[in-house]
Amino acid sequence: MKIVTWNVNGLRTLKNLPDILQNDLGDPDICCFQEIKLSRSQVDTTLGKMATHYTFFNFSRSKIGYAGVATYVKKSFCPRSVGYCSETLDSEREGRSLVTRFDMTDGKTMVLFNLYAPCGYQGEDETKFENKMQFLNHLQDLVRRYQNKGCHVIVVGDLNVKSVILDSAEASEQKKKREFLEEWSSGPDRVLFNEILTTTPLLDTFRHLHGLIKHSYTCWNTGLNARTNNYGTRIDYVLISSSLEPYLLTSSHLTEVYGSDHCPVVCELDGVEVIGCGTVPREGSVHYPELRGKQTSLLAHLGRSNKRPSQEEGEDHHRENMKQEENQASKRPSQEKFRDSKQRNKKPKQMTLMGVKRVVKSSSCTIKPIPPPSAPPPGRLLNCNPTVTNSVPGKQLVSAKSLLTGLPPRPLCKGHKKPCVLKTVTKQGENMGKRFYGCQLPIGVSGDPNARCGHFEWFNYK
Repeated sequence: MKIVTWNVNGLRTLKNLPDILQNDLGDPDICCFQEIKLSRSQVDTTLGKMATHYTFFNFSRSKIGYAGVATYVKKSFCPRSVGYCSETLDSEREGRSLVTRFDMTDGKTMVLFNLYAPCGYQGEDETKFENKMQFLNHLQDLVRRYQNKGCHVIVVGDLNVKSVILDSAEASEQKKKREFLEEWSSGPDRVLFNEILTTTPLLDTFRHLHGLIKHSYTCWNTGLNARTNNYGTRIDYVLISSSLEPYLLTSSHLTEVYGSDHCPVVCELDGVEVIGCGTVPREGSVHYPELRGKQTSLLAHLGRSNKRPSQEEGEDHHRENMKQEENQASKRPSQEKFRDSKQRNKKPKQMTLMGVKRVVKSSSCTIKPIPPPSAPPPGRLLNCNPTVTNSVPGKQLVSAKSLLTGLPPRPLCKGHKKPCVLKTVTKQGENMGKRFYGCQLPIGVSGDPNARCGHFEWFNYK
């Protein structure tokens, strides 16, 4: 059995999804997507009614086009039931979980969690961080509950937490600093996540097979072009119960597959056999009326269902309509003849001289020529894309000189002697909106000649 998990950062951005499943992702039996950014009205037959897979969605109800997860299951692997982690969690209103249950040939139940954990960091956004901790705590309780019932548990998805230092390129660089190491190891979300792995227990399939391999990441900052130099993090996982360890065959990152700021993670279990259910659970998209060509009317949606006529009543009504159409057709030719003869006999009305004067007077107008645009002074070039801001505190103004002559030549970075790029501070604070020069190369490990240097210079042109 092959399982793939992938944070796609928008499911509609994947063109020709059946082809991607078949070729790029290796035809998985189960494929779990996170951050689909969909609402139900945006699901068409291409996404929700495939020939090879059944699809189950959990959409965000708090914000349209945000978060959300989807699980694609081959029709031969049709699950017995589909649900969610909890309706009481605040984060669950964002559609962050799908729990799929399968019957297995050994008589047990396999429970698959498709998760997109909230992203929150201690000290930055306490509300999001609290939602993240609640989410992980609830996951721990659910995994223990299912394992106590003798179920095989598989947890996949973007869990937004780094287990060890090797799961972060930035942390690997800073690990020599004692203060950083203490702060890293004491992070509450990381402590809780590692506790889930050790106490439930769940196996991190990638680390279990590859040990402490370095530079293996699943997520990169696209704003910093971090994927070019593989400066990323590993926050996407496939976790399995210890009862499934004998069946674990492979676990790897498909870093050559693009389309998102994350890459897919694939895991293969050899010898795990699932009994497909004959009836698709009601959460499946195949039951959506809009995908079956049976869109409900507005009256039905509001609960005002009209009485459906019987077959005999329908036939009588049809015959009555046919008679009315025949009567109207027999009357139509005589009416058209009378109308045509009336139009032919109608004489055109002659316009008087006064009428002609009135028409000419009302239609006359004076057209003033539009002056041509003034050309710039000789020797001056206009800046085609000037950035002008108002006098808001913390923001810089562009002078009239820069509007006429353009920006000054870009300085060269100290590390590579290449022209810098002009950037804007987007982080909240006193420097919000200010502009600065920085190295044009992508971010990477310090000392790498292909990575950006630490050049920084405020833009201050007046």
